[in-house]
Amino acid sequence: MKTKRNMVITGVNGFIGRSAKEYFEKEYDITGIDLAAKYGGEAGSLSYYQCNMSQEAAELASIFTSVQPDVVLHCAGSANVGASVVNPMADLDGNLHSLYQLLLALQSIEKRPEIIFFSSAGIYGNPKELPIGEGAKAQPVSPYGLHKYMAEQLCSYYNRIHGYHIRSVRIFSAYGSGLRKQLLWDIYQKYRNTGSIRLFGTGEETRDFIHISDILRAIELILAYDGPEEVFNVANGEEVSIRELAEIYAEMLGESEAIVTFNGETKPGDPKNWKADISLLKKIGYEKKMKLEDGIADYVSWVEQQA
Repeated sequence: MKTKRNMVITGVNGFIGRSAKEYFEKEYDITGIDLAAKYGGEAGSLSYYQCNMSQEAAELASIFTSVQPDVVLHCAGSANVGASVVNPMADLDGNLHSLYQLLLALQSIEKRPEIIFFSSAGIYGNPKELPIGEGAKAQPVSPYGLHKYMAEQLCSYYNRIHGYHIRSVRIFSAYGSGLRKQLLWDIYQKYRNTGSIRLFGTGEETRDFIHISDILRAIELILAYDGPEEVFNVANGEEVSIRELAEIYAEMLGESEAIVTFNGETKPGDPKNWKADISLLKKIGYEKKMKLEDGIADYVSWVEQQA
């Protein structure tokens, strides 16, 4: 019988972390790390540790020494652009300090695991042209985007100087069942509370949406890839307006598109238009599986059960 490899998932209680645990647990023995006192999902054989990663370096080193991970998915960190504008130091702690402690703690073991750092398209800010390739200039417009970019530079340093194997994946607009924040969650809460959907912006702002199931398949491909690239766009290479998404959502809710309106105001830190160049991701075998309409329908089915 083939022995499972060991995978550590930080932020295992979060949207991506929990989804990754469910996706990879057949192939790996999973150890989860999170701030919360206990795991919020179906634990199964999950080994779970409560740990404040930005402050408990000794605890992290002890976990890694015990587990001897083959793969680390670093999903932990803040993922709220608005909150980063209000409290940038807390975002710095969640997105940079925790990563630094992780990399320092991994020096306590001889093994060099494969590490996936979950970065963000937020590093691109408002690009001058679309689609955005991995080589585009970083020009973040929020503390969140800035700190993710600083974290990527830290990863690159550890690869060059300490022989680590880290890949930074720039996730664009992730969505899927289990996501209790950001646009799709906000749309439903507004509809449920007011009977209408009034959103920031003009509606002409665009994003490159990617379902969590496609994200995880992309991560699996990146883990299997032995090329030299250290940074990957993870998206679908499709530009979709916020208006289009909201109107699809309204239709799924059984309402007319007339209930969707926009206030014309831009939130601090929010970019205007995104579309990724995913040539590199396609090169290693990625193909989109979840259509936007199907993904939204799945999300609506899930979110209505949470009411």
